[in-house]
Amino acid sequence: MSGRRLFLSIVSAVILMQIGWSQNKVSSYLIQKHETEPSITHESLFQEQSTEKSVFWAVVYSAVLPGMGELYAGAFSSGQYFLMADAGLWLSYAGFISHGDWIRDDAKSFATQHANVNLDGKDEDFEVNIGNFLTTDEYNQQKLRNRQIDLLYTDSRYRWQWDNDENRERFKSMRIRSDEVFRNAKFLIGAAVVNRIVSAFLAGRAAAAHNRRIRYEGAWQLRVSPSGGLLNTHGLELQLSKEF
Repeated sequence: MSGRRLFLSIVSAVILMQIGWSQNKVSSYLIQKHETEPSITHESLFQEQSTEKSVFWAVVYSAVLPGMGELYAGAFSSGQYFLMADAGLWLSYAGFISHGDWIRDDAKSFATQHANVNLDGKDEDFEVNIGNFLTTDEYNQQKLRNRQIDLLYTDSRYRWQWDNDENRERFKSMRIRSDEVFRNAKFLIGAAVVNRIVSAFLAGRAAAAHNRRIRYEGAWQLRVSPSGGLLNTHGLELQLSKEF
């Protein structure tokens, strides 16, 4: 149980770190202004930065692949962390699955050697049963006492007999450990989903912020100021300007 808590803590820390990085990057993006001419960079691969972005498509891009919505919205400096987190989570998932398969295959080989049984093509319930009972006869007797006739093993392919109880317990432990690894892999899928949701939300914000900046820079602004200076005011002066 302590190992599972540690695993969940690590996944939570990764997601929170991505949120923190992205919030900082998006905040700086909201207040910065482009003082130089736009150039072709990784943040302008989808279209020119002077055009408005679709909030809907920014969300969709990041939902499909974290970070791509930020790239589309011109905020890949924050999106890159979601992309890296996604790659790390899926690589970890592949590692967990590979490790779980290795443990399960090792357990099957162990059962073949010490219980004279072939687990190929057998379901998981059969693996559980041979880990709980020393022989097929012991299992069948238990089912007969419980009047569970439909659960009896009568086929010779489903017969086993452990050489000793210690090896049976060892097989059982190996099977349980492999199940725990597979369950932990599912947590990584959940973390990948959360990573997509957060990335999509921030990508939508970045696209909306980009559109607000474009509208602000293209709008006419009317300013009223005293004419002749603060100490020698002769009236009011109107200034009409437009930012580009």
